[in-house]
Amino acid sequence: MSSLKTLLVIAFIIIYVTLSHVALSVHDAHRIWRQIAMLMLLVPMSSIACWGAVTLLKQLGVGKIARLVFGVLMAISLAYVVLICWSVLLARLDLIYLTEHIAANSMLCWFFAHTLFGDRAPIITTVARTIHADMPASIERYTRQVTIAWALFFVTQVVLSLLIFAFASIETWSLFANVLNWPLVILMFVVEYACRKRVNRDFPHATIKQSIDAYFNNSRKA
Repeated sequence: MSSLKTLLVIAFIIIYVTLSHVALSVHDAHRIWRQIAMLMLLVPMSSIACWGAVTLLKQLGVGKIARLVFGVLMAISLAYVVLICWSVLLARLDLIYLTEHIAANSMLCWFFAHTLFGDRAPIITTVARTIHADMPASIERYTRQVTIAWALFFVTQVVLSLLIFAFASIETWSLFANVLNWPLVILMFVVEYACRKRVNRDFPHATIKQSIDAYFNNSRKA
């Protein structure tokens, strides 16, 4: 990823996090900040839902034209439902953000956890093999443990999110789920990298950037 793209992604994340936190801290359900935040949530969520449905139809062997028509009709239907329920949705923006946060972290937990069962290779092991073709058994065990750690990290995010939402103010929950979300993920990367350097001192280690690049390169090949 180029420096310009990286800066644009960082800028978008900062704007999104700031706007989300402000929107949840404002108690007037019809403030412009809440409406913009609502669109920032619903547009990508609706897009993912349509993409998922069309992808499923493709796997079932449905033709391209039929998939396109279904996708368009589904998008129109979702837009209509949002328009009809706009006032109600604005009033419960907190629940929509909670749903998004729980769903995202649950999917990420599944992404890591499901590779730990059956004959699958743990996802961190698979990524490590794209950098180091030959790995000793100790490194393979370590990469499995890291995969478990990431799964537990996202489970913890879900549990804490629900507890804070239930027992603290919405401002406190937003601070955790919106403002601290990315710093916690970055901290997890840093802690794992420090552990890796300490536990496997004699093994040539990839940097965090190399690990991320290896994951995306592996995803393209899959």
